Amino acid sequence: MIPGIHLTPIGDDSVLLVPGEGLDPTDPDGYLVPLLAFLQKKRARFLIYDLKNVALVDRVYYDWMTAMNSLCLISGIRMVVANIRPYAAFALSQLIDGDPPFSCALDVDSARQTIVHLSSTGAGADPGP
Repeated sequence: MIPGIHLTPIGDDSVLLVPGEGLDPTDPDGYLVPLLAFLQKKRARFLIYDLKNVALVDRVYYDWMTAMNSLCLISGIRMVVANIRPYAAFALSQLIDGDPPFSCALDVDSARQTIVHLSSTGAGADPGP
């Protein structure tokens, strides 16, 4: 168990991450090692990060997400972000130039369809250029 994060294996070599109120994005070191240990134990190839409970993605939260994405990529896991709220998406778009380094999907079902497609094409954790 990782405080502030709820992790659920959902099939298709995927794990669903739902952040809770206790998540402290200013302390990525406190989360990344146990998160990777969980993902490796479950032999995950995909992590779906569900942002439905996150009202705002600021610089600190974005840095946390990119650190998590980097850890996933190094470990052969692809991260897909789902359910980003319109205001959070707008705030994020003001912070970054270009596309985020992780994949995005409208909702968890769309993320799962993306994963099924990636699995069938052998794309795995490599997002390409």
